[in-house]
Amino acid sequence: MNGTNGASPIPPEMSSGGVDRLLSQVDPMIAGILDRALAGGEVSVDEGETLFNTSGRDYSALLLTADELRRRAVGDRVTYVLNRNINFTNVCVKRCGFCAFSRDHLEEQGYFLPISEVVRRAREAWDLGATEVCIQAGLPPGMDGSLYLEVCRAIKREMPDIHIHGFSPEEVLYGSARSRCSVEEYLERLKDAGVGSLPGTSAEILDESVRKQISAGRISVKNWIRVISGAHRIGIPTTSTIMYGHLETARHRAQHIATLRDIQRETRGITDLFP
Repeated sequence: MNGTNGASPIPPEMSSGGVDRLLSQVDPMIAGILDRALAGGEVSVDEGETLFNTSGRDYSALLLTADELRRRAVGDRVTYVLNRNINFTNVCVKRCGFCAFSRDHLEEQGYFLPISEVVRRAREAWDLGATEVCIQAGLPPGMDGSLYLEVCRAIKREMPDIHIHGFSPEEVLYGSARSRCSVEEYLERLKDAGVGSLPGTSAEILDESVRKQISAGRISVKNWIRVISGAHRIGIPTTSTIMYGHLETARHRAQHIATLRDIQRETRGITDLFP
């Protein structure tokens, strides 16, 4: 949640009185949805849309319910990974309307790091205590399909125990196209090269009508699901993302979350959701 629903901070009497008492003070329809969620029931897309549009006490009840479900699922212990992002190029064939990172290959600000520099940065991070590197970049024109594999192999030769969290569904699709092989085969190659998990980025909002407006030519919803689910099936976990607060509606957000939930129900391979 981004807190743009017009809600004030959670009143002290609500945060200390328990979720059950709070639910008796809010809209009965909202209370019914939240009460069923607390009992282990599933929120429908229609209900999710309703929850995204709450405000005031209803919104506070939603936050407290979500926090209670989080507590039941994972407790209060917080962990983190010491990670370094290594974006080896900002040159990209895509022209997404929201991206301030990418550059055309002829622009002065475009760069492309050699593999030796990627390895150097990974080694520097490892020596400082990092256990993971995240490898993502633009989609350079004319890229050799083996580039992602070579980057991973070079890192693993130098630091065999470092975890590689690398290559978005967009990059996997591009790599498979440049290698003239299927997405599934390319995922196997990435795994063999040392990829331990995939970032579930390039999702934005998983609705084609929205994607055509903000990122025409970006990976389709169908192919995003294909890459993420395919990774899970061969033992590569992924994160997941949602980019919101632009042209999308509450309905789009609810449907996006439902799509992620469907994937998770089938594969159990999603480790995180990053809004």
